[in-house]
Amino acid sequence: MKTKRKNKKDKIHFSDRTISSTNKENIGKKKLDRKAPVDRSKKRVSTAALKNRASRKTKYENRELIFNIVYSFLILILVESICRHSVAKAFYFFIDFPIEAIVNYILIFLFFSSAMFFRRRIFFKILISFILLLLSIISSILMKLRGMPLFPYDVLSFKEAIKLSSVFLNIRFEIVVIVLVIVFLIFAIVIFKKEGKRSRFIGKRNLIIFLVTLTTYIVVVPQLNNAKIISAMAWNPGASFERNGFVYSFARESVLAFRRKPKGYNEKSIKEIRSKLDRYVKEDKRKILKGNSRPNIILVQLEAFMDPTRIKGVKFNEDPMPNMRKLMKNYTSGLMNVPVTGGGTARTEYEVLSGANFNYLNQGEIPYQTFLSEKPSISLARDLDKNGYKSIAIHNFYQRFYNRNKGLENLGFDKFVSLDVMTNVEYNPTYWPKDKILTKYIDEEIDGKNIQNKDENNKPSFIFTISTQGHSKYPMTKLDIKYPIKLVDCKLAELDQNQISYYASQVKEMDEFVGKLIEDVNKSKKPTVIVLYGDHLPALDIIRREQSGVDKFESLFVIVNNFGKKKESIPKEFQANELSTLALKTAGQPYGPLNMIHAYLKNDKNYQKYLKLVQYDILFGKRYFLKNDELPKKKKIELASKELKLEKIEQREGEFFILGEGFNRNTEVYINGKKVESDYYNDKTIRLYDNFYSGKKEIFLRINDNNGNPIQETKKIKFKF
Repeated sequence: MKTKRKNKKDKIHFSDRTISSTNKENIGKKKLDRKAPVDRSKKRVSTAALKNRASRKTKYENRELIFNIVYSFLILILVESICRHSVAKAFYFFIDFPIEAIVNYILIFLFFSSAMFFRRRIFFKILISFILLLLSIISSILMKLRGMPLFPYDVLSFKEAIKLSSVFLNIRFEIVVIVLVIVFLIFAIVIFKKEGKRSRFIGKRNLIIFLVTLTTYIVVVPQLNNAKIISAMAWNPGASFERNGFVYSFARESVLAFRRKPKGYNEKSIKEIRSKLDRYVKEDKRKILKGNSRPNIILVQLEAFMDPTRIKGVKFNEDPMPNMRKLMKNYTSGLMNVPVTGGGTARTEYEVLSGANFNYLNQGEIPYQTFLSEKPSISLARDLDKNGYKSIAIHNFYQRFYNRNKGLENLGFDKFVSLDVMTNVEYNPTYWPKDKILTKYIDEEIDGKNIQNKDENNKPSFIFTISTQGHSKYPMTKLDIKYPIKLVDCKLAELDQNQISYYASQVKEMDEFVGKLIEDVNKSKKPTVIVLYGDHLPALDIIRREQSGVDKFESLFVIVNNFGKKKESIPKEFQANELSTLALKTAGQPYGPLNMIHAYLKNDKNYQKYLKLVQYDILFGKRYFLKNDELPKKKKIELASKELKLEKIEQREGEFFILGEGFNRNTEVYINGKKVESDYYNDKTIRLYDNFYSGKKEIFLRINDNNGNPIQETKKIKFKF
């Protein structure tokens, strides 16, 4: 028994077999002998594999570098050709502006070189290529339509762009775009899946080249900017993008979209400016009108309105704008500098309403979609509200376009009457609402027909009206309609003649709207100031090509009043942001925060510096400048005209008719809480589409905006069918 236990102890476990200690040494030696040649063989294979792998990596790095160098140049040529509508002009870009072209090339090279940090390199490069080409195509279209390129902030308006695409672009173009996008998506998905298993490889040499190029760009480009070798032209974005290249310009605007505190901004500097202005206010001898002597103030922003007779080489059978010409002759009038051309209405609109200078905002920004969508801000409406005015905005287009409903609310308006709630609207041949409808809603506000509260009715009105009839697109072919304004002995190209004839005929109708408005105001016998101005020049091709003989950034204005001095002197280099100051001066009303700077510091050598600092403080800073009663407060805007009314339901010859007031094509009928089919007849009558209803039902009406959001709703009534 003992011997057996000893033998058991002398055994060890090895590879699941019991081996005696006497064989252990021999087995170990055999095992080492078997392993030795295998190890030597593996070392030889590993060395060869490493050499082959290093060789393949070097070749891959070379191919990658050469591809990025060549492909970046091709994309640059393609992008600039699209933006300039010419391959030849893209090559001239290198000849005329070599430094700017090189900066654009380096930037594109950096975009594609950064693919090294991604596993799916080909997919990444395809995606970057698609984005650059898509942005350049959009910019090219915008330059043609409005004379201004694409800005980063335009991306926020993509919903509006989609809605208007049917107006500006034909169906064939839209189909081609959709097909190309689908093809790209399919191609991109295939590449994405194919590259999924590829290992990530960052070559040291290419990484060094990327980092050196990036560092050089970051260091050198700011120096070129400081030396004005590369210089953005804020007053002419189209020319700026053309000179500096699309990729660099768009990237620059994207970076500048982040707010920066201006140099010298602090509490002390702002309060010193305020103290200086308060002294000027005390010394001001103007007579401030109060009580019943306060005039109504009406601002009318005329879409793309200009004097067509200013275009070089044109002569008409009659004056397209006799009413405006008469007003401009007899009252304060002239040309003012606006921040946009051909489009971008909301930018001029904001300058006029706030007194802010767009040079000190982000270029291409639409305030309604950025800071005005977030918090209350200063405006002419808010200043006049403090002085006892009620403020109303009227616009014959949809309330959500440009996010106006939210923006106007944060600017302090009490009411917004938009196309969504307007009735009996007529449209021009390119399907823009005609401006004559605006007179009806302006008259209602002046007469106080929609105001139940007597105290509100006794208040003077500030009415801000935005027109649309003069909007592009202007047809290049002659339409089968009657043109009241015709060209005489014109030698311009036929396409230009067709555009100008159509535009001048629209100006004629807009001028008739102005004449009717003046007539109605005179009938009211109330003291009134009317400010009429064009938001920007029309997007006529002859203006876009700079062959019209007019400054692309100058727009006309006139300030009419029926109670005081007819003509006021106009400051030199008059800007759109100074227009509200001149209007307040004419109306005998106190100046708002930024208006004070325009009124009292215009001739100060630090005028623009003061404006920049105070504007930043009020809009984005600590608001050191504002006193407690000037701080903008939250206000709820009323989105309606007169109250939508449901009065009764009638049966006529087997058909059911809903009667009331304030109906339009957006009015919907609900029976027992469910929307039903109906036919709009006029602003007082709607016919139910179905006549098979029976029993007692609950009925109400609702008006929605063009996005389907409810604006107004009637009381519910019961009717037995």
